[in-house]
Amino acid sequence: MGPEPMHSVAMTAKIPSHIPPELVVEFDRFLSPELKRCPHERVTALVHGSPDIFYTTGDRGHWVVGRATVARDMLRQPDKFSSDPKYNIANARNPPTLPNQCDPPLHTDLRRIINPFFSPAGVQKMEQQVRQLAGELIDEVALLGKCEFVQVIAQRFPVELFMRMADAPLDHREMLVAKVDRFTRAPDIQERLAALEELGTYLKGLIAQRERTPGDDLVSLAVHGKVAGRGLTDDEKLGMVTLLFLGGLDTVAAMLSFIMAYLGQNPSQYQRLVGDPPLIGNAIEELMRVHGVAGMERGVTTDMVYNGVEFKTGDRLVFLPHIYGLDDQVVDAPFHVDFDRPISSHLVFGSGPHRCVGSHLARLEMRVFIEEWVRRIPAFSVDAQSDLPTRGGLVWSPVAVPLVWPRAVAAAPHAIGAAA
Repeated sequence: MGPEPMHSVAMTAKIPSHIPPELVVEFDRFLSPELKRCPHERVTALVHGSPDIFYTTGDRGHWVVGRATVARDMLRQPDKFSSDPKYNIANARNPPTLPNQCDPPLHTDLRRIINPFFSPAGVQKMEQQVRQLAGELIDEVALLGKCEFVQVIAQRFPVELFMRMADAPLDHREMLVAKVDRFTRAPDIQERLAALEELGTYLKGLIAQRERTPGDDLVSLAVHGKVAGRGLTDDEKLGMVTLLFLGGLDTVAAMLSFIMAYLGQNPSQYQRLVGDPPLIGNAIEELMRVHGVAGMERGVTTDMVYNGVEFKTGDRLVFLPHIYGLDDQVVDAPFHVDFDRPISSHLVFGSGPHRCVGSHLARLEMRVFIEEWVRRIPAFSVDAQSDLPTRGGLVWSPVAVPLVWPRAVAAAPHAIGAAA
């Protein structure tokens, strides 16, 4: 189905004097109707019909970088397009989110602290734990013949794994997920900032515990890290832990929900994975390419002309990695999902020095989950009664993904255990 016509969206900011009318396009990353259903197709149609870099008055006003090649180049130049909120006042936060709100060299030093958990070698050590939890959650629903995937599995699987990494109480999961959801998707900035402040208050207590009694968990690693031979300030500790929770409690859940919705709507594609499980790794890369979920912001550091666009110091930039893998200037037949396609540079995890530190863990979680789902449920579909509404925001996500399958085809948990 092709994209629907664009509808009117309430504008919330004036157009700065240096921005010509031909570069203004109506888009709000929280409220635009293109985000309510099939957002990747519909937003791509809007953005690719616009200038490569355009300005919108939605969400308090900002530039939108719509094309992959331009975005990759800009993200690799933090000296011109900075993550520091002093160049993007609209992105100032309390608590801050570190290290994504600073540039090298501080960014590099802060990131080095948590790298041991997220390096390929560190992530590989977690595979058995990831596989065990995936299997347990799937076993809970396999013989039921149905589940609402977002709440029953997606908001538990990567979230519980992260909370174990952080040694956070598992019974706080729903409360924390709700706060993160408000921060990433509430259209009102004051509500978003209030949710972030509530999260910060909670995390201060967790940090204080780790300061008194450090462990081998991710929070302890961040709290007791050093940069340039010194310990972290209180703001740096809170900023580091805040960003870890924002990423760990949302992004993989959202992407995995999109992927399961796709597989449930495309049974022939799913059957290829059932018949050829080694294909799953490459399939995950292809499915991520077309289902990006998280965006990012930068601020312009000096007056300049870049790619034919006049920027002023402090101009706000919003990037859309959600759709860069669908850019027909860099990907042939971008909407065709081909599990045999050579792996492309999709920018789902960003680019440059701020590329997502959790990318290796995200890949592992999604690959292992699909492997375990394939073993237990050889055929499934999206409930035909559902229209799969979605939500925009800082992270795109399905609202719900109701899945169904014949109970007769689901492998019983004890059979899986015996086979293993």
